[in-house]
Amino acid sequence: MAAALPDRCLRHRHGADRIGELPDDLLHQILHRVASTPAAVRTGVLSRRWRRLWADLTELRLDSVLAPVPGIGTVDGALDACCVPTVTRLSVSLDHLPPWGSGLSADRVAPWLRFASRRVAGDLCILLPPAAAGGAVVVEEDLRLPVCERVTEITLWLGYRFRLRMPAAGTFAALTFVNIRDARMDSRELEQFVSCGCPRLEELAVRLPPFLAESVVCIRSESLRRLDYHIKNTRRLEVAAPSLERLSMSNADRAYITAPELGEVAWEDDSFNPLRHQFTETGRRLRRLVLTLSSTTAELLQRFYNVDQLIVDILIPHGGDGYKSFLENVDMLPCCDVLVVQSTSTSHCSIPSLLHLLRSSTGVKKFVVYLEFKVNGLCRLLGCPCDSPKGRRTGDINLYLLDEVEINLISDEVSSDAQAEFVELLLGCNAPVLKKVVINRSCTCPFIREDMCEKICEICLLSNKFEFSVVREGDEWEESCSTMVIHISAKRHLAVELIPFADLLEHEMSHVQ
Repeated sequence: MAAALPDRCLRHRHGADRIGELPDDLLHQILHRVASTPAAVRTGVLSRRWRRLWADLTELRLDSVLAPVPGIGTVDGALDACCVPTVTRLSVSLDHLPPWGSGLSADRVAPWLRFASRRVAGDLCILLPPAAAGGAVVVEEDLRLPVCERVTEITLWLGYRFRLRMPAAGTFAALTFVNIRDARMDSRELEQFVSCGCPRLEELAVRLPPFLAESVVCIRSESLRRLDYHIKNTRRLEVAAPSLERLSMSNADRAYITAPELGEVAWEDDSFNPLRHQFTETGRRLRRLVLTLSSTTAELLQRFYNVDQLIVDILIPHGGDGYKSFLENVDMLPCCDVLVVQSTSTSHCSIPSLLHLLRSSTGVKKFVVYLEFKVNGLCRLLGCPCDSPKGRRTGDINLYLLDEVEINLISDEVSSDAQAEFVELLLGCNAPVLKKVVINRSCTCPFIREDMCEKICEICLLSNKFEFSVVREGDEWEESCSTMVIHISAKRHLAVELIPFADLLEHEMSHVQ
């Protein structure tokens, strides 16, 4: 009786159930825009006719975006009640559940995969919470993935709960995208799945626990365009992919990549050995190269002559020997249009390391740096060469092609003076065609001192290269106006303008992953 109250109210006020009289196609479009199956179910209180409409939706989104958050019973009930023969999207997100007591056994998850095998012609996404916390031992169950002939995308984040077993036969004929995380797999089943079971696969991302034993993995695919491979205990990785354009990898003791179309590489290993890591049939030019730059990865830079965009994190081990090794091995960067330094993960002074990179990259046209300096007192006490005045010299840095600089201040209060010092040293380098300098203060870091920003403005003002004027919104410096843009004209005149800065840092970092 109570459930029918909305119907009676509508008839009393308007003479008819206007919601109930809407055509089915329009009602389905409305429920589809709700973008949550649990929320769509709750619309049944509006009208009797709406109570079963959600079961005809072709997309099942069982996630925690809208309340109420789903549980295991919610997933089971929604799949049992689904009336359509073909579902274009099945999304199950239970990563909000606690690790313990969630009841997510293989027997509970396997029916969801079987439903996808029979009914899904589109995207399949299952995200599970981690199996345990605090380093507790988890007994992994076998979870079998059935053949899904019509599924186009598969995303499985399984929370270190299962050994994912791939089908011994059959073809995923429509599959173009696979992303599997946190599930143990057999190396032979993985390569059989990719090389023989997915004739249209274009993107593969696997970030998994170690193989149970050292393994050799051979991936051969005519269609594969992007590969993200991160599995420990890989003794040897062989990739033959004539269409491969983007590669991200780590944890392979040996790797042999045959990819003539390769244009982007993200090297996440802490070492590179040209005898054990080889690129064959790959040219000497890349659109993008991302790596943690250290003395043990520097040889990767010698593999490529030209890189449109070089993105690095600087890693230097403790001690004077580690710093000297970095200087000796990182002595020449490939010719690159854009050089991005994301962070300096080192106990050494950051300024000499950054200046050394600029000294080794004379052909750079745009320099982007995220300044996150740390207080360094140990090197000074031990007499490390990173603290010597020689490391701060700029007279031998010739940036003949540099026309744009972007400096992102994202550090804390204690290193603000070091940030200002770096800006001063950078502006002292020989950069005859420099046209634009952008200094961003991250809105997410409230600890950067205003006096440091004023000091940077003073440094620019005292430079003998140019004059500058400041244009700002209102009479006061506002937190939202935290970007200073300096344009250099042919007459060496600078205009510094404060403009709103919101998600620049997050946007830049998103392009790296």
